[in-house]
Amino acid sequence: MNMEPNDLNEWWTGQPDELKRAFTLFPDKRWEECDLFLRIAIRNYCCLKEERLLPEDKERPMLSEIVCELADMELCRVTGKTLEDMCDGEGAFLEEYQDRFDRIYDTIERKISDYMYGLSKHE
Repeated sequence: MNMEPNDLNEWWTGQPDELKRAFTLFPDKRWEECDLFLRIAIRNYCCLKEERLLPEDKERPMLSEIVCELADMELCRVTGKTLEDMCDGEGAFLEEYQDRFDRIYDTIERKISDYMYGLSKHE
């Protein structure tokens, strides 16, 4: 598959609102804030899940990476701070931000998992 940004945007535009909400990238302007790597990861994850081509041992790390990126973006959005401002010298979140990150991460992961589980039940 071609990895051109326009193709990714076209794919995203064709997705149901429920999927967009699951990835908390609703409205679409949030999708535009994702870097190319994250857009590709989301598209690949969704397509592999849809085609049932994602081995279980690969799904967890792939989903975790996506959720982590999305949670970083959301934490920056809600705090109005950059990741650097919320981390110590080693790149770990300062205590006051770690809890918020964890809550955001858990929420996004649950939304995506619930959505994907719902899809698999309808087939």
